[in-house]
Amino acid sequence: MKPTPRIMILFPNTGSDGVMPLAVGILSAIAKDAGCEVRYVETTFYNKSNTATEDHESTGEFRAVKGRKKLEYPPLQDFYSDFKGALNSFRPDVLAVHVNSLEWELFRGIMKNVPLPETPPFVVVGGVHATIDPYSVMAESFVSAVCVGEGEDTWAWLIRAICDGNDVSGIAGLWVRTPKGINRNPRRPLIPADRLWDICPDYSLFDGRHLLKPYDGQMRRRALIEYSRGCPFSCSYCVNSALKDSFKGLGQFFRVRPFENFQRGVKQLKERGAEILQLQDECFFHNKTEDIERFCGWYGQEIRLPLLLQTRPESVTENKVRLIAGMQIPVQISLGVESGSQRILRQICGRHMTIDSICNAFVSIHRYGLRSSAYCMIGFPTETRPEAFQTIDLIREIQPTVAIMSVFYPFPGVPLRKFCMDNGYIKGDEAAQTFTEKTVLRGQPMSPEEVEGIRRCFRLYTKLPEKYISRVERCERDFENNRSLFADLVQRSWSDEALKYSDVAKI
Repeated sequence: MKPTPRIMILFPNTGSDGVMPLAVGILSAIAKDAGCEVRYVETTFYNKSNTATEDHESTGEFRAVKGRKKLEYPPLQDFYSDFKGALNSFRPDVLAVHVNSLEWELFRGIMKNVPLPETPPFVVVGGVHATIDPYSVMAESFVSAVCVGEGEDTWAWLIRAICDGNDVSGIAGLWVRTPKGINRNPRRPLIPADRLWDICPDYSLFDGRHLLKPYDGQMRRRALIEYSRGCPFSCSYCVNSALKDSFKGLGQFFRVRPFENFQRGVKQLKERGAEILQLQDECFFHNKTEDIERFCGWYGQEIRLPLLLQTRPESVTENKVRLIAGMQIPVQISLGVESGSQRILRQICGRHMTIDSICNAFVSIHRYGLRSSAYCMIGFPTETRPEAFQTIDLIREIQPTVAIMSVFYPFPGVPLRKFCMDNGYIKGDEAAQTFTEKTVLRGQPMSPEEVEGIRRCFRLYTKLPEKYISRVERCERDFENNRSLFADLVQRSWSDEALKYSDVAKI
């Protein structure tokens, strides 16, 4: 009798709050269905340096969280010994690693500190970063294979080959290291919508901590789910543009989930204790009006959990907002504003929308008493200080319930990375970093320190009355000598004087 294959799944999470990665649950389900033994390891509940979420809390963009257990977690260095012990005791045949660019950097750091066993596992890396930049992943000698593209079918073929003792070097969707070099097998077609969501994720890997995420100053049980996959737009700063290019000719990129399948997924998450549901869709209002009407009719009658969704400003219509509001449950709609400069939006971001469409979207959302969230960005190539303050002025005008500002980073594959390379703004070997760190771009109208200062003071500039702006400027330009003033202004930004919109429909 053949020994049972042992599969270890690693998620090198750079965050410190709970998450149930969809990919991890699917990988486990496929492996277990094939008769494999599965163990899950992660870095989530180890104390790491401040995450982007915590940075946004420190600047007041998010309410400071009460009840986070991070300080009780062991330090990240303890993970090295824990992971080494897990490898030596479990002795996996396969180590599957799911990463985006930030998580890839963390995984590389882990591997510098954790030697593989004498008989190493077959290390396969998947996820967005692996799909977009497989060359850099395969450059690391500890990597056996890279999954390029959607992994459901590729993983199933790999597991089947492992179970049967067959050669894996020719599996489509994998780049595989062999004694003769790297086999760059072709990508698989995108999985059609009628079977993309057929596999029910294995939620047994996750305990109650994995649902806990910060929301509005508290740790809440929040679950994520796909109603659709893929983005219908092609922004020059977004990895979805790179993914679209890599999948050209391989099928439909934007796919909508069969509704009965979605209903089952929502009910499973509710049964697991979710008290807030978050749709992972890039642009929920891109769906047909009749589909949104069906969604609202069912969700508002049967589920009624507070709902978080995101969409594009130009996709917001009065009718669609009315349908969402008609559920009469707490809802927050998040929109990518990015910039208040029409030049930055059109010429740099490739977003063909107007400032008026942004304003009109928020007017519609607020008219129906719904919460809103605005995502903004600073540090775009060629962006000037006046353009950054056009973004601030726009947020002061539309007054979303929540607004955050991130720093642009030219991730591999995004169109703006080539623009930055061609113009000498980056060298191309910069390590990936969070959206709250200094810009890596050089030779810009704004220095890295200026970008950092404006981002840090973003909430203060957008929420405080004019009489405080001179004090905000002091904090922006000389933070170290004005830390106490900054802390006082953050507190004031949450006072009744600063909040022009009450927290209607509180979630």
